[in-house]
Amino acid sequence: MSNTETANVAPSEKWYENFLSQTLLDKKYFHEGEDFDGFVDRVTGIFSPELAPKFRQCLLKGEFFPAGRSLYGAGSKGKFRASMSNCYILPCPEDNIESIFDVNKKMARIFSYGGGCGVNISRLRPKDSKVNNSARTSSGAVSFLTLFNATGSVIGVHGRRAAEMVALSCEHPDIEEFLKIKQTDHKLEAMNISMLLTSKFMDAIKEDKPFELHFDVPESNERIRKTIDTRKFYREFCQTQWDYGDPGSIFIDRVRGYNLLSGYPEYVIDVSNPCAEFYGNAYNSCNLGSINLYHMVEDKFSPHAAINYAKLNQTVDTAIRSLDEILDYGYDMQPLDENRRCIDDWRSIGLGIMGLADMFVALGLRYGSPESRKTAGDLMKSILKQALITSCDLARTKGPFGRFDWNKTSKSPLVQLFPELHDRIKKYGLRNGTLLSIAPTGSLSLLAGGFSGGVEPIYQISMQRTTHSLEKEHKSFRVFARSIQDLLTYHGLPLDTPDAEVKVRFPFVIESHDVLPADRVELQSVLQTYVDNAISSTVNLKESATVEEIEQIYMMAYEKGCKGLTVFRDNCKRGSILDATEKDDPIILDSVSPSKRHDIRRIDGSTYRQSSACIKNFYITVNKTEAGQIFEVFTNFSGGCTANVDTMTRLISLLLRCGVKVETIISELREAKCRGCQELRKQGQDVSLSCGNAIADAIEAAYHGTTKKSPVGGLSCPECGSPLVSEGRCFSCPNCGFSKCSN
Repeated sequence: MSNTETANVAPSEKWYENFLSQTLLDKKYFHEGEDFDGFVDRVTGIFSPELAPKFRQCLLKGEFFPAGRSLYGAGSKGKFRASMSNCYILPCPEDNIESIFDVNKKMARIFSYGGGCGVNISRLRPKDSKVNNSARTSSGAVSFLTLFNATGSVIGVHGRRAAEMVALSCEHPDIEEFLKIKQTDHKLEAMNISMLLTSKFMDAIKEDKPFELHFDVPESNERIRKTIDTRKFYREFCQTQWDYGDPGSIFIDRVRGYNLLSGYPEYVIDVSNPCAEFYGNAYNSCNLGSINLYHMVEDKFSPHAAINYAKLNQTVDTAIRSLDEILDYGYDMQPLDENRRCIDDWRSIGLGIMGLADMFVALGLRYGSPESRKTAGDLMKSILKQALITSCDLARTKGPFGRFDWNKTSKSPLVQLFPELHDRIKKYGLRNGTLLSIAPTGSLSLLAGGFSGGVEPIYQISMQRTTHSLEKEHKSFRVFARSIQDLLTYHGLPLDTPDAEVKVRFPFVIESHDVLPADRVELQSVLQTYVDNAISSTVNLKESATVEEIEQIYMMAYEKGCKGLTVFRDNCKRGSILDATEKDDPIILDSVSPSKRHDIRRIDGSTYRQSSACIKNFYITVNKTEAGQIFEVFTNFSGGCTANVDTMTRLISLLLRCGVKVETIISELREAKCRGCQELRKQGQDVSLSCGNAIADAIEAAYHGTTKKSPVGGLSCPECGSPLVSEGRCFSCPNCGFSKCSN
């Protein structure tokens, strides 16, 4: 039985004494048989004698954390195979089967080391173009998403599928199919996809001009051209975002033109990592870490609250040096020789932030307000300047990155922001070709003591956290966001203060859905000015948000100089994006008995009309118990195979009465696609992908009509079952610390 409690003590200043932090350490970061002291010694032990004491203090105080892969991979040499890098960029496969499968092989290798991958498929020829083999025509660029998705599903880490990002240029003739792929192929729901949107394309939308899609196939001398209505396509893009929260957008011209290496023509950026905070050339990787901004504030909540810039600069200095040394430690742990050569050439690192929203609470600033934007801009400018200074100092003592060239570096618009540093950088160079990158930090910010992730607002003032799956005795207790709990303690207020009262007493306290989308984009734009790489960011919208609002959000993000963005609307159609993890307790086979129909006192049913290739009018009735649980399915139709459909619905009803998850049944029903149905859909007819899919559509409609709504449209954590929160291009669980991305 669950006990309900209210936390009544102030959170410990020692982050590692927090219950969730201890749980995360044990589940994700400790090596076998390790305790906290051993963990700190192991991670600190990879650094030089000069740096190790400074790093240890930052870690113990919760001021700076390397990313999850580094925390786990440190000290792993000789124990197991693991990379210190979170994610990797793969080269665009060339338009031939050998190159495609070579990229897939390298992807598998990287997945086996615990890394995620980003790949751009824009060089692959469009669907129905000529090929010189028995197929005669190409299946198209988009068809290879299934291959990459299968690789990520098979070769994961700790029972989870690998993280992937696949991107396609807006100029590719298959872009319309790419837009709709998540609607028609549910196997791809765990894969992030993004469109590479050019300035020319975005301007065509604004000016309501047509846009030409193009692809040349030298092998067959084909010149494929197709003109689309950009306004109509953009509307469909935003409608798909409204429905599914995918694909995301990458403003590729801004990405390529606004970074520290934008003056290097040989440094070509084609795609991001899975969570879209890191853009790099082929074989580059992101070695990430984050500073907790909440701990950079002195005199929190008082009239004198202020950022301690001396402390911030010192922390940035330690963080940059730490990430640079992690590159050296992890050099021979890289999956591919090409990854090591990329380190030799560019030495990319990505220092980010977390706890931004908590910092605003400590300063008494409302997230997204003009004052918060000014503060964020000043802060990020200071971080970038100190990062450049430290990287230059490292170059003076250790040498610059392999391809450093002042004439090329001086062309970077970010370097041009600091003319006072030019002489120094020209003389000594920079140790690192990339410096700043803001990741979602879902698990990491919870590990640090329950802070807001990345640049995201505080999602909720408080939440009901359970110990389900965390310990044997299940309990539930209310917890506040770290800064809110400290705020209440500072003012002597009880920790059972209702959320609504907190907002009234402190008008600057704000939750995610209270932030106007325009303010959200404005703040990201200000931060992006001083981030040489990118910011992983998702604008979370209420269910009532309109397609028109999404259109405005994306256009504003483009005009304000953001490098990318995605939106997620509560309770949208997007289904389960996560594979269920293996459970500790095995299912005992041949042991489950179904509940009986006569045990149900009241039956409520809804009937849905669907269509398939063989059944024009397919009436599907979904019955629920008085508690709103689905327990049986019936069908009524003419045509088609009555015996097969009756067998299917009897088995579905049996599974429901045996307690099998509704999402699992829906997922299984969607696996099989009928060729006849697919052909009719190509002709524009509104039919399901099979009779099984038609039944799945009805069950899903009934299920979401009665299921409690969660923060991200019904997506539940595969480890503890709690609602997931969308942060950047990632989903994380604020209850148990699960993260779709490793950060």
